Amino acid sequence: MGGSSGIGRALAVAAGRAGNGVAVAARRADLLEAVATEAGLAAHALVCDVTDEGACRRLVDEAAAALGGLDSVVYATGAASLGRIATTGAAAWHRMLATNVVGASLVVAAALDHLRRGTVPTVALLSSATVDRPWPWLIPYEASKAALDVLGLGLQAEEPWLRVVRIAVGPTLTGFGDGWDPELAEMAFAHWAEEAYLDGPVGEADALAASILATLDPESQGGC
Repeated sequence: MGGSSGIGRALAVAAGRAGNGVAVAARRADLLEAVATEAGLAAHALVCDVTDEGACRRLVDEAAAALGGLDSVVYATGAASLGRIATTGAAAWHRMLATNVVGASLVVAAALDHLRRGTVPTVALLSSATVDRPWPWLIPYEASKAALDVLGLGLQAEEPWLRVVRIAVGPTLTGFGDGWDPELAEMAFAHWAEEAYLDGPVGEADALAASILATLDPESQGGC
């Protein structure tokens, strides 16, 4: 999930070019088709809104049918709005939690029976390195990622046969903030720079995708 842009897109393309069967899913059909074309003949584009429970079930069943089963599920979907807690309304909170946490649980729940038949059944959840030191202006996003971390730990406890991997993503060059209000973004970046939130390196989506793909290799046994 989350394969139409950013890290999810880079991962789908890398996986497909490496010869893996890939089902790449997101809401935007036009972008998905372009990703599937770039990923190669073994890639399948599947449209899904993760806030729709029925759509999540259909996505997983269609992906398993197209690929002949499932070995890994990667949840790279993420929504993030920019703003202070004092000015963030319920709608923004609900949207982030529905997309970043509830959607992940729905996709994974639908995939469990398929994954039981996989070679090294794996679920990878893209979290955020900022969970350990939340950045002001991004608290709702980070709170949802903290909840995603707990979801992963709970999933590992409930399904010990399943390999659950948490990917803590740091600052990466993607379109993550493309929809942010420019004035709010200017204030937020000024604050982050002043308080040394931006002192670390900025990664590239392709490099992170390569690292994730290596982690998904059956011979790699890391997890939560």
